[in-house]
Amino acid sequence: MRLIKWLDKHAEESILVILLITISCVMGLQVFMRKVMNNSLSWPEEFCRYCYVWTCFITIGYTIRYGNILRVTVLADLFPKTARKILMILINVLLLVIFTVFFVYAISVVKTLYGIGQTSTAMRFPMYLVYLCTIIGFCLASIRSAQEIYKQIKSFNVVEKTALELAKEAADAEIAYAKADDIKASQNKAGE
Repeated sequence: MRLIKWLDKHAEESILVILLITISCVMGLQVFMRKVMNNSLSWPEEFCRYCYVWTCFITIGYTIRYGNILRVTVLADLFPKTARKILMILINVLLLVIFTVFFVYAISVVKTLYGIGQTSTAMRFPMYLVYLCTIIGFCLASIRSAQEIYKQIKSFNVVEKTALELAKEAADAEIAYAKADDIKASQNKAGE
């Protein structure tokens, strides 16, 4: 049970961290080989491109999990609180349907690539493994959308702040932080 909770919280970010570290190391190796050894490798750009594609698809579930998926909440904020909650649930149901359809089609694409046996140009890497990120990404996005729907239904009666209220709070916090920095700077100046 602990493993499932950990995976629920950290699955996407763990994969993303590993991929970004790998991209950094491989590109560092390529820079070293090109600038120091005067002999660039043929595969790092292709490898990093595929790692980047993986990060893009894994990020979809991550953004849904943390509520950072691109949305236009200004229009939703104009509705009464109950209507806004219903609208947000309907939007997440729509996202769930879209990601589930994409997931199903991604499976057929990967099966086709597996049957063809296509490989990448420089690394001769099987392309179905590259496209496997679509299956994993859309599956995670579907799961995260379902979790979001459940969370919104469970907390239906909880009053949430509008985007404007959240932006005002963030601005007030930033102003308070800047004032604290100004006070600290003036105290340091007076102490000199």
